Amino acid sequence: MINFLLSYILLFVSANADIDAFQGSIEMIQKSQYETSYFTYFVKNDNVRIDKFDNNHTLKQSLYINLSSEQIYVLCPIKRLYSKIEVNKNKLAENDNFIIQKTENSRIVNDYLCYQWRVKNKERNTEVAYWVSQDNFYFFERLISLINSTDKTYEFFEKIPETQGFFPMLSVERTLLRKEKSRLYVVHISNKTVNDDIFTIPSDCKLVLR
Repeated sequence: MINFLLSYILLFVSANADIDAFQGSIEMIQKSQYETSYFTYFVKNDNVRIDKFDNNHTLKQSLYINLSSEQIYVLCPIKRLYSKIEVNKNKLAENDNFIIQKTENSRIVNDYLCYQWRVKNKERNTEVAYWVSQDNFYFFERLISLINSTDKTYEFFEKIPETQGFFPMLSVERTLLRKEKSRLYVVHISNKTVNDDIFTIPSDCKLVLR
């Protein structure tokens, strides 16, 4: 009887987790001293697609990511070529030079209540302030553990413990003397059903083996 009740509870929790998981799109802008890039994240279940646009809003690259199989494909829309990215699962030892502070500072970003988390590394002369909101963004923690092997955008964020369900609405990277190096921020979030076709690489694209 106990085993039956336990199985029922686990099934109920799992089902609700799927229902509550974020599905939709997130539009972001990344600005640095040298360039401005635009990103759109599409999310549905274990599938994530990240489109990167340049300053002229031309689509330059798409990442097709499956969080369950841990597979990543990168597509060049202009050349109609794509390749598989090898995910490095051998994580390096934790760096003790990262100082993490979860503050009580809060602000509203895109109608989301956000709290400030700060990650500092003195050796790199860098501090990143993240304004994070907790909702149903459970995909994000799994996502950055995969893409950080090839994309260091969220390298500092990955050092933060207990980030389940959180998403950074605004990230500001500065030197320790407070000179801003770059910022990445959300401009629009859409909670809506995403068509499965968006996670399928177009048939006219050619696979390139690395």
